[in-house]
Amino acid sequence: MDVMLLTGGMLGLAFMSDVTKQKIPNLLCAIGFLAGLVLQTVNSGTAGIGYALLGSLLGFVPLLILYGMRAVGAGDVKLFAAIGALTGAEIVLQSIMYSLLYAALIGCFILCWRREWKSRGGGAWKMLMHFVIWKQVEPLAAYRNSVYHLRFPFMWAVLPATATAFWQFS
Repeated sequence: MDVMLLTGGMLGLAFMSDVTKQKIPNLLCAIGFLAGLVLQTVNSGTAGIGYALLGSLLGFVPLLILYGMRAVGAGDVKLFAAIGALTGAEIVLQSIMYSLLYAALIGCFILCWRREWKSRGGGAWKMLMHFVIWKQVEPLAAYRNSVYHLRFPFMWAVLPATATAFWQFS
């Protein structure tokens, strides 16, 4: 229960910051990571340290790859490391999976709402086909800085995704 409250509080603060300032504070992520280490150590002894570090690593590495693709910001990477330290490997991996699913749904909703599905979708589809069929990576670099790259706060997807992961494990 205390894991859920701490994680929920951290995510609530990160959500407010990401939506208003488009930045997740490093201090918030550091406090979340340290709280996860302490909480897991108190709950499970020295095995809890390994549990927290493994969860942190499994939250950090996949988001670092997404950061390299410029799909998420650096704050999101550090936030998922903190989520992993607090919740462990199972919930952080589920949270990542649901975050990507919810982000895709939110992106589709935004494109439909703005009636930009055809204008943006064509360029994105062409870039994807160049990558899948001809294994050309160059269009990906051009896509990152193009008008087809839809951006919104990733926390819009992370908050419900983590709630879904907690709901599944409770």
